[in-house]
Amino acid sequence: MYYLQLIRLITIIFFLLTIKVVAEPIYHETKYPLGSEPFPAVILLHSSGGFKSNYLMNYIGNDYLNAGFAIYSPDFFKRHGITPKTRGKTWTTFRKPIENELTELVEVIKRDPKIDKKNIFAVGFSNGGYWATYLAGSKQVNAASSHYGVWNFTGGLNGYPAKYIKKDCNSLLVLHPKKDTTQPLKRVRPQINKALKKCAAVKVHYYDNGGHAWESKKYKGGAGYNKKIWKDAAKRTINFFNQNKK
Repeated sequence: MYYLQLIRLITIIFFLLTIKVVAEPIYHETKYPLGSEPFPAVILLHSSGGFKSNYLMNYIGNDYLNAGFAIYSPDFFKRHGITPKTRGKTWTTFRKPIENELTELVEVIKRDPKIDKKNIFAVGFSNGGYWATYLAGSKQVNAASSHYGVWNFTGGLNGYPAKYIKKDCNSLLVLHPKKDTTQPLKRVRPQINKALKKCAAVKVHYYDNGGHAWESKKYKGGAGYNKKIWKDAAKRTINFFNQNKK
């Protein structure tokens, strides 16, 4: 009898600990700009290469910090054990959990006393572009931008992220290189066009030059690297966010 009670107690404790762990917000890092609070915030959403702190918070993030935005960057792979090789699970097995985790992160940001909760934005890179589209489509951020984002994937995305876009969506800026070999224009353009037709707040700009991961000198040996386009994309995105401030 005692043994059964002990097993039952251990089971309950384990359950409660599991609830507590799951209740924790998704892992994220935060950085604030110089200046007076409260700050508008930008959520930086990583690519299928995974969360790389210095790369996101400094190398990419500095453009947004210098423009006066606080930056939040979540790791939406770690909790689910997703790796670059299993990235497809992001949009299939773990799509709903990641949706919920990003929604929770937006609420965390709103509770940050240093943040202007009326002005929250998101920019996503490749895989992260998919999730930026989710946040704009579900109207959880003022505006979002997808940089060389995922719109099509081998095996299918069941119509997402275009399905996230509704007639009354919040503003979304789609920036995509015509020479992208990872998300080729011929595959993604039909999906982007669906989003354009659904909501007038969706805007798109195609770059003639540059390629996937245009800020990276390492991805595929820097095949898509183009500093001019990288910086232009950041500038366009920041201007777009400023236009959508409340």
